[in-house]
Amino acid sequence: MLISSGYPLMNIKHLIQRLLPRSVLLALLVTLVPLAGAEGEEEANTQKVQYIEMRPPFVVNYGDPATKLKFAKVDISLRVNTQNASESVEAHMPALRNEIVLLLSRQTESTMGNVTGRESLREEALENLNNMLKEETGRSGIADLLFTTFVVQR
Repeated sequence: MLISSGYPLMNIKHLIQRLLPRSVLLALLVTLVPLAGAEGEEEANTQKVQYIEMRPPFVVNYGDPATKLKFAKVDISLRVNTQNASESVEAHMPALRNEIVLLLSRQTESTMGNVTGRESLREEALENLNNMLKEETGRSGIADLLFTTFVVQR
């Protein structure tokens, strides 16, 4: 028995039986591969708190240059909540450190010498670092900035 294309009916059945499992497998692969990529992206954006130390410590002079030099030694840790944020911070660490050095160098003795001034400095530093990351990567990612050591010499 022949079909209009000239192939015997038995050959077409055999062809369908051989190709059908492969086409089903291909359809499953096409469907599941994008899901696997989305899962990897989800893993990178999942909440995972990490603390990144900005090493080495910051040692800067601050205050009015006309008076006696004043020094500060500050250790800073950054808290991030995603793997993407951690990677962004690590990739842009030199620029982030530069922001901190410039900010600390602009401070006055009154800011560096009391708890209220240090807290406002911490908030300003966090805002500056997030703004810099947003300019570089399109998103901010630093959840908090912590002074782990803050020593001043007047």
